[in-house]
Amino acid sequence: MNTQRRLLCCLGVVAFIMAAEPVMAACSWDSGNNAPKQLTLAGGTVFAPRDVPVGTTLNTASTMRTINFGDRLSCYGTASYSTSLVGPVVSNIPVDVVNPPPGSILQTNVPGIGLAIYMTGFATAWSTPAGNPRRFIPFRLTRSAASTAVMPSAIMRYALVKTGDIAPGTHSINQLVATGASDMGHMFDLYFTANVTLAGCTMPAAPGNQIDVPMGTWEKRVFNGKNSTTASQPFAITLNSCIAGSNYPSNGSNSYFTGNFANIQIDGNKTSTIIDATNGVLSLSSDSTAQGVAIQVLQSDGTPMNLGKPVRLNRVINGVTTVPLKARYIQTGNGPTPNPGSANGYASFSVTYR
Repeated sequence: MNTQRRLLCCLGVVAFIMAAEPVMAACSWDSGNNAPKQLTLAGGTVFAPRDVPVGTTLNTASTMRTINFGDRLSCYGTASYSTSLVGPVVSNIPVDVVNPPPGSILQTNVPGIGLAIYMTGFATAWSTPAGNPRRFIPFRLTRSAASTAVMPSAIMRYALVKTGDIAPGTHSINQLVATGASDMGHMFDLYFTANVTLAGCTMPAAPGNQIDVPMGTWEKRVFNGKNSTTASQPFAITLNSCIAGSNYPSNGSNSYFTGNFANIQIDGNKTSTIIDATNGVLSLSSDSTAQGVAIQVLQSDGTPMNLGKPVRLNRVINGVTTVPLKARYIQTGNGPTPNPGSANGYASFSVTYR
């Protein structure tokens, strides 16, 4: 009995030693240096029009970037390849061009700007992540093949996404955004760099933001029936300190913008109201004594200005951007001529940049 117990003890020790033998990793660097590679994805300079909606992609997302490892990653047999984001993620952002799955938009160090990165260049033996066919980071891939997959680089695309209000000026992004791992452990650190400049203009300070339009003095015989008008009087909205931008994205038919434009919205103000939005007609103010006329606002080419909603007018240029407009009196009544008197009107305007 004692001998049998000793034999079982020894067999147990042998089994324990055999299980402790190391298992060879399925992926390794050809150089034998398994220190994590330090990689940088350079986004360059990007301009963001100030008032594009949340979810707008601010760069051309289809451009592929190849980042060399400075080594070769060889994976054979059954292997894994995974990536993770470093930092907080942004949820519930409907992106206009790319379709990142939940948890794949990283909030950068610049408030209002998120980053999504997706990767390609994997051999067909690597699995496609369920629900993430473009391989947005984070993801995990596996392969099981008799051959060896060799990767000298990482091939990536990225999307800078508006996630909220972006402060005026130029902002620098320079941070660790992701890590990669394989069977051998920590494989690389990925840094992202970019400069993002908010494009747009500023309004003149008061009283420069008050625009008086001299409408002139007219005899009632100028009018000869409904919708007859006086000659138009030019005026302009001046926008200062404009940043135009130069590299707006070309993201196909789903792209929200193709440049940086000033969009003007004109509304009735004080006691003037919109009578006919499509034809740009505002009522006279209550302090007017004339009857049967109103004020019509026109674009620079004489087209009626659509009131009560933003109208895209001028492409922004660096420095000062001037938006020319016109105004005139228009007869509204069906009688032969309006009743003479003072004819004043008030309007407010707002400017957005998209």
